[in-house]
Order: sequence, then structure tokens, then C-alpha cells
Amino acid sequence: EGGRLPLRGIACEVSGLRGELLARSSGAPEGGLALAEDGFGQRRLDGEVWRVFTVTQGDLRVASAERMAGRTGFMRQVALVLLAALSLGLLASLALVWWAVGRALGPLSSLRDQLAGRDAGDRRAVATPPGAVELEPMVATLNQVLGRERDALDRERRLTDDLAHELRTPLAAIRTQLQVAQRTEGPRADHARDAAEQAAERLGHSLDQLLALARERSAPADRASLDAVLDGVLEELAAPLRARNLSVRRDAVAGVPPAPAGLVRIVLRNVLENAVRHSPEGGIIGVTALEDGGVGVRIDDQGPGLDAEQRRRALDRGWRGHGGGRGLGLAIVTTIMARTDGRVALTAAPGGGLRVRVSWPSADSV
Repeated sequence: EGGRLPLRGIACEVSGLRGELLARSSGAPEGGLALAEDGFGQRRLDGEVWRVFTVTQGDLRVASAERMAGRTGFMRQVALVLLAALSLGLLASLALVWWAVGRALGPLSSLRDQLAGRDAGDRRAVATPPGAVELEPMVATLNQVLGRERDALDRERRLTDDLAHELRTPLAAIRTQLQVAQRTEGPRADHARDAAEQAAERLGHSLDQLLALARERSAPADRASLDAVLDGVLEELAAPLRARNLSVRRDAVAGVPPAPAGLVRIVLRNVLENAVRHSPEGGIIGVTALEDGGVGVRIDDQGPGLDAEQRRRALDRGWRGHGGGRGLGLAIVTTIMARTDGRVALTAAPGGGLRVRVSWPSADSV
């Protein structure tokens, strides 16, 4: 008889063909293990189930058996060991993936920290995180976008400053003229009231343009043909044109600017109002379509015009033109054209006066 095996779950028995027991292992159950026929089978002995394999060789019959309870326990232990190993492997894999992803996203985290610490006026370029050469194209594009946003913010701040000055001037004029009208009588009082009314109209016009700019920034873009917008502006200016006996010679203008119709109207009105203000009595204002592939017009007046240095500075914020005006109309034009990818240029008109050229790329090309 052999010694006991682990878990005491395996037994072996050798017997003769007539059933006489020749040998058996320690722990083998009483009553004989061998099956009547060779092969696998199960037997219940001593209250336990055994899985038996029997083979006959000559005059000997050999039976080996395994206790089913031990087999189940062994399989349970194997399953627990495999499950523990699998769990540990999974946790290790997750930890490795977490570390690898965190290391890979490290440059993006550094970039995020740079952007989170910036304020609106920061002009420093965003730096590419160390060891992140693949992020250089994205960082370069991001710096370009931030640069455009800074330029737009600067334009808006300068425009706001100009608007503050422009609104303060008519308010002071209204207050002064009303004081004069209260303290005087007759023609002088009438003149003061007229001057106050003109200043109020100027103030209202500036507020209208400011509100229009705000609405066009928040509202969906509503585009219209340049010819239709020009018709509307000339209709609005009919009274001042008649008051100064001015005539307008215009071409038919084709195309649709890639800009909101409200902003296009402000551009054309400001340029034409400037032409009306500086044209002599009985003068002619020319409106000619551009023929360079874009959408736009050139507007010529017969006023005193500007020399080369004045034309260069006329589009700057705060420039004072003829009569001491601050040039807010052209400042607003410059802001709108920059916002809508358009261009504005000042040149000398062929017959004297000033030529203002405003243009946008064709709507089909943007």
C-alpha cells in the first residue's frame, strides 16, 4: 500500500478477474473500486462518490479512482487562484494604462495650465510644452487665433474710447446751448435751441450706430445685395443732399458682401455722410462699382480732400479732420471692415476731393 496522496482524493486498487483483492492504496474505500466493464464510471462507496477508471490487463484488473469531493475542492482552488491572478493582472494593466495615458497627456495638461493662467490682455505667446514636438502645429495655430482675438479686443477698446469722447461732446453742447436758451431771448435763444437739437441728433446717430454694432454681433448674419443697401442709404440721406443741393452719380453695383447687411449699411452711410459734409454746395458725389473681382464701391467727393499724410492718419483713432472732428465715422468703418474681412482705402479723387474705396471678397470665395 502506498502513502496518502494530497487531499486524500486518489485511490488505486488491483484485483483478479474473479474479484479477489490483490493490492490497494491507503485511503481506498472498502468494497472494491473496479467496475464490471473497462472504462470510466462512478461509484458510491462509504457514502462518497468516486470517479473510477478500470482497465483489464491479462489476469489483472486495475482501477484508479478520484474522490469527487476532492476534485470539486481542487477545481475551486484552481479557479480561485486563476481569478486572483486575473484580478491582479487586470489591476496592474489598468495602473499601467493610467500611467501611460497620464504621461502622454502631460503636455496637454501643461498647455491647459498656461491657458488657464492667462488674462485677456496677455500678449505672451503660448509656449510648446517640453518634449511635445507633435503639438507645435497646434500651438502655432493657437497663437495665431489668440493674436487675432487680441487685435479685435484692441480695436473694440479703441472704438469704445472714441465713442465715449464722441458722446461726451454732444452732451456738453446740448447742456451749454440749453443754458444759453434759458438765459436769453429772441434770435439768440432760437439759435441755441437749434444747436442743441443738432447736437441731440448727432448723439442719437452715434447711439444708433453703437446699438447696430452690438445687434450685428449677437444676431444671425442677414446679408443683402450691395445695390439694395446703397439704395436704402441714399434714401436716408435724401434730406441732407437736398439741403446742400448735392447730386449723386452712381453705377449699378453688383454682388453680395460676405457681411451682415446692417454693418454694410453703417459703412456706406458713414462714408457718404462724410462726403456730404465736406462737399461744396451744388457739388457731385460719385459712386462707382469696383471691377477687381470683389464686391465694393468707390465714393468720390469734391471737397477739400486730404494730403498724403492726412490720408495715412485719417483711419487712425482720435485723428482730428477738417472742423476739429474726431473722425469717428471712419473709425467705425475701419472697425467694421476689419471685423468682416473687408478693406478700406483713402486716395485722392481725380478732380480733387477724397476717394474712399470699400471692398469685400466675393461671397462665393469665402
